[in-house]
Amino acid sequence: MPERTGPSATGIKRNLSNLSLTLTVVALAVLLQATLLTRVRVLGVSPDLLLVAVVAWSLLHGATEGLIWGFIGGLGLDLVAGMPLGTSSLALMAICFLAGLGTNSVFAGNLLLPIFLAGLATPVHGWIILLSAQLRGLRVDWIASTVRVIGPGILLNAALMVLVYPALRGLATRVGAQQMEW
Repeated sequence: MPERTGPSATGIKRNLSNLSLTLTVVALAVLLQATLLTRVRVLGVSPDLLLVAVVAWSLLHGATEGLIWGFIGGLGLDLVAGMPLGTSSLALMAICFLAGLGTNSVFAGNLLLPIFLAGLATPVHGWIILLSAQLRGLRVDWIASTVRVIGPGILLNAALMVLVYPALRGLATRVGAQQMEW
């Protein structure tokens, strides 16, 4: 009798469960980002929940799953915010590799690593968005945008990570989320 190759039924069921968890959490983050958090202003800027969630999930489950979160969430945010489709996805997917490097760090269990990476990912994300705008022919003031928006965003997103990382770690532990196998 030939051996059965390919994914098992339990593996497929687990992947579908993980995908539904991903879609639910990312959709919730996009919805909160586009509705509630755009009205919250601290230091003149709004927190970026989706960026923080993508960094946190990349740390918890690796860059591959972070890429999925970044791609799906970025498309959703672009649709809701009216940005050119793919702009946010590109920026969020780029920061996944940065966060994915922290998964094998000696500080992986420490909350300081996610806080540091959220702060580090904020300018990378912001500069990719600015570059995209400039490539579309828009006038971009790099220095003013960095000082007035990205700089305060670093502090705000790092502070937000204190809430988001433990929540996503608890959610992943409670539902038994494992890395998706594609």
